[in-house]
Order: sequence, then C-alpha cells, then structure tokens
Amino acid sequence: MFRGRRSKWVSFIVMILLMRWLFGGKDTSPISRASAPVNHIPVLRRSVSDRAVLPAIEGIEDLVIVPGHAVYLSGNFRAARDEANWVLEPYQLLEGEGKSFMEHMEVGVQQIVSNPEAILIFSGGKTRREAGAMSEASSYWQVTRAFDWFGADVSVESRIFTEEHARDSFENLLFSICRFYELTRKFPRKVTVVGFESKRARFEKLHLSTLSFPRERFNYVGTQAINHLEMDLGEVKVRDSFQRDPHGCRGELAVKKLDRDPFNEGSPYMSQVKILNGLWIHIATCSQRPYTGTLPWTPGVIVR
Repeated sequence: MFRGRRSKWVSFIVMILLMRWLFGGKDTSPISRASAPVNHIPVLRRSVSDRAVLPAIEGIEDLVIVPGHAVYLSGNFRAARDEANWVLEPYQLLEGEGKSFMEHMEVGVQQIVSNPEAILIFSGGKTRREAGAMSEASSYWQVTRAFDWFGADVSVESRIFTEEHARDSFENLLFSICRFYELTRKFPRKVTVVGFESKRARFEKLHLSTLSFPRERFNYVGTQAINHLEMDLGEVKVRDSFQRDPHGCRGELAVKKLDRDPFNEGSPYMSQVKILNGLWIHIATCSQRPYTGTLPWTPGVIVR
C-alpha cells in the first residue's frame, strides 16, 4: 500500500518539476537568479495572441519605418559618421554615406517626436556576414541610442523598435507592418517611410500597389543621397526588376535576398501573423499579379 502511494507521489513531483522546467515560474530557491545557470529554463517564443501590449505603446496608431542600408561594424557607435565603420557595397563607398544613414535615423526620430501616436521601427536583417550577427536594424538602434536619440526626450526610446529580418525594400515595408501588428495587435492607421528620395517611386508606385495598401494612408519622407546621380541610375534598374517581379522572388532580386541572409534565418511573420495567410500563399506562388483578396488595410475592413 505504501509503495503504491509513494509511486503516485513520485509521479506527481516529477510532473510538477517538468511543468516548472517547461514554463518557468517564481524562483523560490535560496540561490539568486543572478548566480543560477543562464540556460536552465528554455526560452519559448510566444505567439502574437499571447503577448501583452506594452504600456508604452498603448494608444499607438501610426508606423514610421526607417529601412536599413548597411550593417555597422565598429563597437564604438559614436563613430557612425565614418564610412569605414560600416559594411558597405561598392556603390556605397563614398564620403558622407554614414552621415546619410544617420540623417534617416534622426528624421525617423523627429517623426515620432511630432506624433505621440506613432512608433518608429528600424528595419533590416543580418545582411552581412562580415559584420557577424549584428542586423541593419540593430545597428541603427544602437547608433541612435549612442547619439542620445538626437536630442529628443529620453522617453522616446520606449517607442523605437527593430524589425530584423527584411532583405529588400518590399520586405522593409511588409515586415515592418507585421512587426507593428506583433507589438500592438492591430495594423497601422498610417505608414511613413523615411528613405532616399530616389526610392520614393519604388514605394509609392510599386510596393504599395503590390500590397494593395491605400495611398492616402502612406507618406514618404525623402532625403538626398550623397551619390544621388549614380543612385538614380541604379534605382531605375531596381524599379524595372520589381515591376516584373513585385515580390522579389525571381532572378536577380531573389539572388540578392539569398545573399542578404547569410545566416539562413528567414523570417517568422508567416507563422506569427496568420491573419495574412492569403497574402503569404500568394507571395509563395511568386505571382506577378496583385493580390485580390481582402486584407486588414482594405478600405472598409476593420481589424483590431
């Protein structure tokens, strides 16, 4: 009889320990968490529906996106004006390129300072193996913090986030909208992109159309590139490519995406933002036609 009771108690205790190991719980042991092994409890990614909206972003309606253009290499983020501290493509190796990136960061911060209902998302993945596991988005965030949010009140930090998977401008837009949904559990009322003026048409005439996003809910803030003449010529070629391949899944655009994902991370949004399942399937087919299904930002559709 006692052996049977002991067996039940052992099974019960093992079950409790297993549940604590899987899901965590309050640490009642005399050993502090600071001295406990770092990896003793697995960290599981929560689904979007399980996440609580942060108090700092309650009431947020609008999204400001600053697409990344390079990954920072130096540990001294105060030296971001020096091009030597960025991993750059050959066409970017011009004096003043670092300052151009910083201008985008500063303008992005100014946008949310003037709009307390907006958050800023720096977008860009771990696109350069030479820079290690640092992403473009994280680079921009770290530089912005190092420069004290460019003079804005420190409270602005609570409204600046990163999206660390995008590999091209189409993904900068789509993935940042998905990231906004992850953070706020709704889709943005208005989207503003801060970037080079030469890329305005790419966003306004191509990417918005591909996503069927309402033009009246979009704003583009353009800055002049240091090498704007060369950039304008290169931009015509990229626009032509996106015109033929709106999702960037064929030919040269697809090759660029592969090159810009050296750690083979992919993105989590297909599984995290399932409300866009129809769009994900459409993109996966590499269709050249616009998606005709209903989307959360389709006029008249309200998704909260």
